[in-house]
Amino acid sequence: MGKKKVLFITWSFSMGGGAEKILENISKELSNEYDIDILEINHHGTVCSDDENINVLEPVFKNLENTSLFKNIKWKLFLLFPKFFRNRITRKKYDYEIAFNYLYPVYLLNDDVKTISWNHGTIYNLKNHKISRIRQGKKLRFVNKIIAISEKTEESIKEIYPEYKKKIEIVYNGYDFNDINAKSLENAEIKFEEDSLIYIGRIEESKGIKRLLEVFKNVVEKIPDKKLYLLGKGDLEEYVSKFILDNKLENNVFMLGYVKNPYPYIKKSSYVILLSEAEGFPTVLVESLALGKGFISTPVGGTNELYNSQKCGFVSDNNEEITNYIVEELSKNKENRIIKSEVCRKHVDKFSLDKQITSIKKIIKEL
Repeated sequence: MGKKKVLFITWSFSMGGGAEKILENISKELSNEYDIDILEINHHGTVCSDDENINVLEPVFKNLENTSLFKNIKWKLFLLFPKFFRNRITRKKYDYEIAFNYLYPVYLLNDDVKTISWNHGTIYNLKNHKISRIRQGKKLRFVNKIIAISEKTEESIKEIYPEYKKKIEIVYNGYDFNDINAKSLENAEIKFEEDSLIYIGRIEESKGIKRLLEVFKNVVEKIPDKKLYLLGKGDLEEYVSKFILDNKLENNVFMLGYVKNPYPYIKKSSYVILLSEAEGFPTVLVESLALGKGFISTPVGGTNELYNSQKCGFVSDNNEEITNYIVEELSKNKENRIIKSEVCRKHVDKFSLDKQITSIKKIIKEL
């Protein structure tokens, strides 16, 4: 008897972000028992899995952000007839289909197989989008299970769709800590000053890049020799470059672009900083804790489970509080700082890949 077939439907499997890493790890682990296909809605032509056991299908779109009249028309047609676009890619019959994030991937689920809606962030934004909220709700009526990756994500789903609360189960993202630690021992490709702040992620508005720059400018006014390294690419790169020049921060803020292995940089840093407007469960914060580094963050999804009553991270939505914390902590000797490496490493044990895969296999078998 052959393996059962699983289709993951995701917005993108080619942006090199946290959700993509999680999906790749899950797919690799499940491929021992299942045939895995991945369908991405929007392909960016950068990073996909090279694992031979994972079959990445042709995407629905390529570089959708590069707008043109034709792509705009095609996108509107997709919203009206999502199954038509799916069937152009594959008509294969699957035993299980998993929408790996809410909204658009859910539209492509078939209703006659076992299905899961896997939510990687809060869905409070649907309060202001009636049509999307109703349409999403209709699709959730047919799914067998709704996975939330954090308590905050679960709370948002229950608030928007209380009728589906019995379908929800929390499964924390899982991480391969042995792999993270091994890769952190590799040499950093680019010169990096120790005891600096580091940001890893897309250079875009929703990630709080403008806010981060303003906060760090205030930090430099009080500690002139401190450094901030930005690892990632995005549509605000020109804005960042101009901000650096305008505020004479050429010796303080450095853009390193996309870095395939960020772990040596995290290991050398003092804190990972993330001032996003919204996150599901920030992969980079878990990775930083696994390497014994604390984080500074806005109160987005997952931080409640991660900050460990300030023993592992500082969480605030106030720029002045964030600035003061950074200045106060970086002015201390390392041994006198609040966050301790061993406490951080121990705290994230519960987010291991093994525990996540055990939970996922159990859910699939019970569908």
